[in-house]
Amino acid sequence: MEPGDPTDRYELTDAEDDYRPRHTWRHVRTAVTLLVLVAFVVGAAWYSWNNVMEPTDADDAGDTVATCPTMAPTDAPPPEEIEVNVYNATDRGGLARDVAGTLRDRGFAVLDVANDPLDKTVEETAEIRLHPDSEAAASLLASMVPDAVLVREERDSQAVDLVLGEAFDELAAMPGPDATDAACP
Repeated sequence: MEPGDPTDRYELTDAEDDYRPRHTWRHVRTAVTLLVLVAFVVGAAWYSWNNVMEPTDADDAGDTVATCPTMAPTDAPPPEEIEVNVYNATDRGGLARDVAGTLRDRGFAVLDVANDPLDKTVEETAEIRLHPDSEAAASLLASMVPDAVLVREERDSQAVDLVLGEAFDELAAMPGPDATDAACP
């Protein structure tokens, strides 16, 4: 090699070679780290997808629980004499309208159908708001809404408010006068 040869500047001497940065190990370490992170993210996504999409055995067990028949309150007025307001406290559109239609078919006097005027979040099946004098009428309505919470309020109206909550699925069958709890333990 002659001095001034262009290939001369790319060759390193032994002294210069010792001070050259070792980029190759840094690149390998970065690649391995990225592969480990990608594998972790893919594994977490797979695990989450399987737990969300496939029900567990504990979820299936809840569907087979036997329920006891409800008894109609003996002192309740007939449905034609019970005034009911049906309110929706969920994001499900048309829920109050559908339930109000079912109550009308069962003979109840439905006055108002709307979203909850108190704009309250109801996590339970339903909330039944009532005047203390409407206890018997509310108990008949509560017999068709499992796990409903009765809320006694001081108000002018004797109408019963049925406020449908997040856990509401459907109305239970209207209890007959001969319903008994003999099958229940």
